[in-house]
Amino acid sequence: MVFSIIYFLLLSIFIKRGAAEFKQIDLIIHQSYLDPDCFGTSYSALLVNGQFPAPTIRVSKDDEVEIRVLNQADVPTSIHFHGIRQYGTVESDGVPDVTQNAINPGSTFTHRFQLKGQTGTFYYHAHVGVQDDTVQGAFIVENNNSPYTSKTYYDGPYGYDDEFILHLSEWWHQDFFKREEYYLGPGYVHDPNADSVLFNGRTLYRGESSSTQRGCEGHSIFDVLPNRTYRLRVIGGNTFRTYGLGIKDHNMTIIEVDGELIHPYTTTHLEITPGQRFSVLIHTDDFYLRHYEENDGFSNSDNMYAIATSYRHRHRATGHTENGFGFLRYVDYSDNIKHKIIHKNFPEVPENTPRDWIWPYLRPLEPPAPWLYQTPDRTLKIRTWTSVMQDGSTRYAVNGKLSHKISHIYDSHTTKFEKNNNGILNYFTLLKMQSVTPERTFGAMDLDEDGFEPTLGTYPIRLNETVDIVLQNVKSGMNCLLHPWHTHGHSHYVIASGDGEYVHERDHDKRNFPHPIYKDVTVVYETKVDPHTKGCGWTKIRLYADNPGVWAVHCHITAHMLQGKMFLLEEASDWIDTFRMYK
Repeated sequence: MVFSIIYFLLLSIFIKRGAAEFKQIDLIIHQSYLDPDCFGTSYSALLVNGQFPAPTIRVSKDDEVEIRVLNQADVPTSIHFHGIRQYGTVESDGVPDVTQNAINPGSTFTHRFQLKGQTGTFYYHAHVGVQDDTVQGAFIVENNNSPYTSKTYYDGPYGYDDEFILHLSEWWHQDFFKREEYYLGPGYVHDPNADSVLFNGRTLYRGESSSTQRGCEGHSIFDVLPNRTYRLRVIGGNTFRTYGLGIKDHNMTIIEVDGELIHPYTTTHLEITPGQRFSVLIHTDDFYLRHYEENDGFSNSDNMYAIATSYRHRHRATGHTENGFGFLRYVDYSDNIKHKIIHKNFPEVPENTPRDWIWPYLRPLEPPAPWLYQTPDRTLKIRTWTSVMQDGSTRYAVNGKLSHKISHIYDSHTTKFEKNNNGILNYFTLLKMQSVTPERTFGAMDLDEDGFEPTLGTYPIRLNETVDIVLQNVKSGMNCLLHPWHTHGHSHYVIASGDGEYVHERDHDKRNFPHPIYKDVTVVYETKVDPHTKGCGWTKIRLYADNPGVWAVHCHITAHMLQGKMFLLEEASDWIDTFRMYK
């Protein structure tokens, strides 16, 4: 159904509060039809303020923001601000049936939070069903306090002349609710590959150099001047595959990962898993001017450099994706020629890389927190695998348990939402926690051997604990798969990884990340399989429990999260009200 509404532009109201500002933003979600890859057929999808990708939100360090989400679609929805730690504002984290109820059709939910000490590249996306296919937009937190002024723009020691956002996403030729039903229903076999890989919501499905289809925008093109430095913010809004990304004849210098500045690391390619973000610096040379002067102009394609994606960790196919590319185009101030795009000379992106890619070689710019070197107070091992239910549907078990009513939590189909309104799911964890006992303290909980508390279905941890979490891959079906895990409410350090099965007595002191960086998405790579346990790779992350709340930790492949590859950290629940920023 297409809604006839007025598309509201982003509304921001600035009220000075010392060095920071208070900003109000309206996001309106409605249903429409999209054909972003010029396939010729439009499919039902959700838009934000009439846009896909959703409008970019730009704020500054320590700003307070109030974001009002109005749902004008006929399905429930919610918004999560990915990578924002929500200190003292767990109720604004946007996870339905964990921190809030999903937003009913016709209703509004107001998020209010402060960007305490965070800067960098983030994004926001829906957290219901597969709505994050199209409900996703950049969320940029700028650092306005940097003393460096050698360039027009700066962030810490890094100066640059201009910046671009490359927002990667995937598109299926299927209505979003039908794809969701497939993942959750008895007909599920395996995750289907996306039909198109989009740069900033655009591509050409069949990869032609031009299209006569009305309204077809084609490939994304980034215009650059020679002898400049550009910051490219890369947002992994992809919800299934992991991709390699490179730029023909251009290196990329990584300066930021998940909102944290790092020492510069130059590479020919990136590995982008769902939810991951990078900032890279790209230096342009004087090729355009040299070629222009030598040849009195140049041919149609000489100034075009392909930005291409390739498949990584895919068992059925390798090489470049069918249509996941855009172009870096050299121009000068007088250039106004419309150049034809010719698809050739793609960058080479390696298909096979070591386990953990380049992660062990990256170094944080700022010294790590002292708790990185402490003995952990608690180690939680999270082992997940798929099981087929009695109705034929597929679900992930977490340490042998189905996730917290996961088969209902993320179901966004209208009829099932109405059923939930009749009493099956008319509560969320934060409220239920208060109803179980007035003072829910750690010492009073009866925990399972693995640290699980069955009453609310959480893994409780104490305030100010240093917690290690082992994320264990297990072979399911024919293959062992890569899984990117995202921690809500926290960034974390990656401290170790290994093949096969994690054995605490043997592996508890293992460290193979010499300079851990602070990030919120971490990949558990597939490795050789332990024949006895079917374990096929593990990664250990460390976080510090300084943010009371109930926080989701989940695989950021949306289908896997829907099927239950998720658990809840209940962090110092008796301190939530004390730490709450807005009473």
